[in-house]
Amino acid sequence: MKTLFVTGTDTSVGKTFVSAILIRTLRRAGLRAGAYKPVCSGAVLNRSGVPVWEDVEQLAAALTDDFSGNPANQPEEPAAALRQRICPQRFLAPLAPNVAARLEDRTVDDALLRTACRAWEGSADYLLIEGAGGFLSPVSAESDVGDLAADCASSVLIVAANRLGVINHTRLTVEAVQARHLSVAAVVLNDVRPPATSASETEEADVSANSNADELARLLPNILLLTCARDADRIVNHRQTELPSAEIPAALFGPAHFG
Repeated sequence: MKTLFVTGTDTSVGKTFVSAILIRTLRRAGLRAGAYKPVCSGAVLNRSGVPVWEDVEQLAAALTDDFSGNPANQPEEPAAALRQRICPQRFLAPLAPNVAARLEDRTVDDALLRTACRAWEGSADYLLIEGAGGFLSPVSAESDVGDLAADCASSVLIVAANRLGVINHTRLTVEAVQARHLSVAAVVLNDVRPPATSASETEEADVSANSNADELARLLPNILLLTCARDADRIVNHRQTELPSAEIPAALFGPAHFG
């Protein structure tokens, strides 16, 4: 099983959105894909008052969408079991996982963060592992996201929000990943801007979003730069050429080396 660790330049940059697109792209190509989020914090209550973790729901939906003519990699397991396999450690408060766990008189199981991804062995050939927050965000009392990436994968995808400040944030994250002796598979510049509802809002929009891709391509010439439009269902390179499904495994995924 090959792995790709997905991290971000910050929280709320679209890691799960991008991960879901990649999962669907792999599955449409007839490949067996899996999703693992070692820990998740921040739940919302559904109409029945039951806590729901939206990241987990997005990943579960990407894994269970019914693609016509491609039933082979459709997971056949109860919904609760699938969500447990995606993310076995979930906490209610929208805080760093170890802080959220303390509010529930619980702790984050540091060993389980690394070993639970083995639940996908035998049912997935390509596993996306999505971190929480940014690359140096703590996930337990002992570990941060970078520690998990180093223990579970060799290839890291960085999701960056296409807005003012992204160039600095992306370069810092690239340096942090490379400092752990990990490969940066690609940077995905994700459009997180809300849609403009008037001409005045269009004029006030963040103009840096029009030049960030070219600047990152210039400053990071040896790293694959991809872009993702708002509400898109595919990822393209920064020259707006679609990344073919058949090229994704070789371009992004590396060998697994679980702890």
